[in-house]
Amino acid sequence: MADHIIQKKNESTWYVRLDVPKDVRRTLGNRTVLIQSLKTGMRSEAMVRRLPILAQWKAAIDAARAAKVNSGDEWRLAQHELGKQLQRKQNDGVSLLFTPINLDIVPDRPDDSFLEKLLEWAKAAELMGEHKLASRITDHIKKFNDACERGMTPADGIVLHHNLLSIQADGEASIAAYEYNLSDEERQEAQAIAHNPTLYKPRSPISKSMIEQWSKHLVTQIKTEKTRDVHKARIEKISKYLTDEGAPLNFDTIHNFITEQSGARKTLTNYLWSGRDFWKWANKYSIQFREQFIGQPCPFDGHDLPKVGKDAGESYIPFTRKEVEQLYKKAKEDGKDNLANLIVFGAYTGSRLEEIGRTKTADTIYDNDGEPIGFKILESKTGAGVREVPIHPSLVPLYKQLCSQASSNDGYLFKGGNNKYGNRLDYLAKQFSQLKNKAEFSDLHVFHSIRKTTTTELHQAGVGLEVLPYILGHENKSFTLSYYSKGCSFEQKVKAIQLLNFEFKNS
Repeated sequence: MADHIIQKKNESTWYVRLDVPKDVRRTLGNRTVLIQSLKTGMRSEAMVRRLPILAQWKAAIDAARAAKVNSGDEWRLAQHELGKQLQRKQNDGVSLLFTPINLDIVPDRPDDSFLEKLLEWAKAAELMGEHKLASRITDHIKKFNDACERGMTPADGIVLHHNLLSIQADGEASIAAYEYNLSDEERQEAQAIAHNPTLYKPRSPISKSMIEQWSKHLVTQIKTEKTRDVHKARIEKISKYLTDEGAPLNFDTIHNFITEQSGARKTLTNYLWSGRDFWKWANKYSIQFREQFIGQPCPFDGHDLPKVGKDAGESYIPFTRKEVEQLYKKAKEDGKDNLANLIVFGAYTGSRLEEIGRTKTADTIYDNDGEPIGFKILESKTGAGVREVPIHPSLVPLYKQLCSQASSNDGYLFKGGNNKYGNRLDYLAKQFSQLKNKAEFSDLHVFHSIRKTTTTELHQAGVGLEVLPYILGHENKSFTLSYYSKGCSFEQKVKAIQLLNFEFKNS
């Protein structure tokens, strides 16, 4: 039935059939199956005729789901307000027990208009398939009639009053379930809130479905999966905070959230960055969100983050040239040849870890004699990172060795490991972390620190900003160079890289 057409028993006519998902059955008239005759006995013709019908049905299902998503937390808030109204009425009814009552105002027979209204409720409940509720309403009418016939007392009135409020609470929950396409679990929640409005706690306006839609948008905006996942995780954490605290999405709430987070300035900045990105997207593409927050300033703007002290954050610390040489020696002593080679490669090129990990023999630049003089970085963290890097003369022997072994690594210079985000050298990064910890370096010393070492060595050797950013793959901050120059030549970079001087000794 994958093609959604069937023939009934003893019939030659084809029908199109579609099971209705549970989450939209209330909206589609409590139907579990949609079926329609295609008025043909030819299968090939039926296959064609089914398409517009299926498209219409699926559009109706999508519309029902979208309506539920766009309604957000409206039904909970509606039940909360109703519950407060019913609670006030109930309290007023109880107060009658302690107030002298003029028995002349107690009716000796049911009020016709009131009973007609109750009967309308019962009919409406039957139409919605709420048979138990309809039965409760008719039973209430009978009890009301009986009380009037024997003579309505204040006590009778209080009991009937409370019973009617209970019916109304359940009835409104049924209506909410019908109008908002609620699941059975959500309907039970609606009933509970109507009976006890204190159970309601405002939920985050950043729903799971919105986060998923935003995540799909991020695929078109952010290249790396890891960055997208971290982006999403931050918004999920903010949304959970809003729900747990029952707090509105505004500046004060985000300030409180930021204050409670551990981490330095950069971590907090990233939360605000993710928040601003989501806010911008939601106000552009979510009608319900846009209408809810119309005219409200972005709650992720204007926060003052730490600028001094520990919370202001500290940058990675560069190794000295001697420290890099010592780390290489320790790696060799520990039998970590791949790690030792990575240290040499990083020191002589200033490349990022995964830039090295993605380098293939096919990316090599050769001179007229067929000797490797550089390599191309075709994929990087930023656009400026896509560049040509010269090979230092002292690196050439190792580079050739790595090229000779590349066929066993799918063409890559370095053997790659398994990582969720495709970071090939993640295993070497962990080895490096163990190595530097063993050498008692701080947490601010990481493999990226070698890149800072290379930068420092080049800068102190006299390489200026007209060349240095083009070797390292940084944006040039100079307006003239970034907007009017194509950048320095490869020959300029070769001369600059040759100023590096490391002594990597095996013993």
